[in-house]
Amino acid sequence: MQAANTLTALPNGRYVNVRMERMRQGLELAQRGAVTLPEDGEQLSATVRSGTNLYQVDTRLLTCPCADYQKHLQACKHVLATEIHTGALGLAGRAEEPLTSPATEPAITTSLPPAAPTTASWPISEAPASLNIKLKIGNMELMLTMRDVDDLKLQRRATLSLPWLQDILHGCEAHLAARQQEAERTLKQAEEERQAQARSLDEQIAAAVAAAMQAQTSRNNGQSPPQRTAAAPPQPPDAEGLAPGHAHDPGWCSTHQVTMRWHEGNARGPGWFSHQLADGSYCKGK
Repeated sequence: MQAANTLTALPNGRYVNVRMERMRQGLELAQRGAVTLPEDGEQLSATVRSGTNLYQVDTRLLTCPCADYQKHLQACKHVLATEIHTGALGLAGRAEEPLTSPATEPAITTSLPPAAPTTASWPISEAPASLNIKLKIGNMELMLTMRDVDDLKLQRRATLSLPWLQDILHGCEAHLAARQQEAERTLKQAEEERQAQARSLDEQIAAAVAAAMQAQTSRNNGQSPPQRTAAAPPQPPDAEGLAPGHAHDPGWCSTHQVTMRWHEGNARGPGWFSHQLADGSYCKGK
């Protein structure tokens, strides 16, 4: 951001007349690391990745092979990204005059402008360069913060840390998978126990019903008490055998061959013997 502000600052900013939208696009490319400089630092060019395309920007002539630059002959977002990147690293300075108009060829100079101050000399209390990486694995979050004296050193440290971050990421994913498998195993075990308890209860009920049916069947097959039938009326004893003994007994009914009961008399007459018949009437043995 400081490098971009330096390039657009009045009165001597190199890109004072550049539209802010184009400057914003160049700043976005530089911030996400789209600009790559040669390792030896001698080749006056930079590679800018935009989408799936790579553009070779001439850092001395400030030209770009993209269609936008070829059409307008003005600083495109790739050139601006390169300028911001090199300015932030202290590898480029700012010109005393703005860029020439589109109709004029850019001037070729034989000397580089004075270098801008590096981020290490910024008068701030925090680290000049910082990087935050946030990873989310399932419901877990991992945040890594890295700080250094300038962006280039920080970028190199972050690149070297990628294998280590990858190992951490794989470990977190493996831990998450193990926890999910354990949860599924516990849930499955609980479901199996519930089904086993349900089967046991059903078996107990079925056994009790079978035992009751078997007992009922056994009683019906001969072990039940005999059925009650109407009692046969008592057969009168042999009249011929009993007649001689009761021939002169006034309390014996020779007609029905039963003993009669004595009833005390009253004012209307003396007492008498009688017995009740099946139809409710009484017989006096006559």
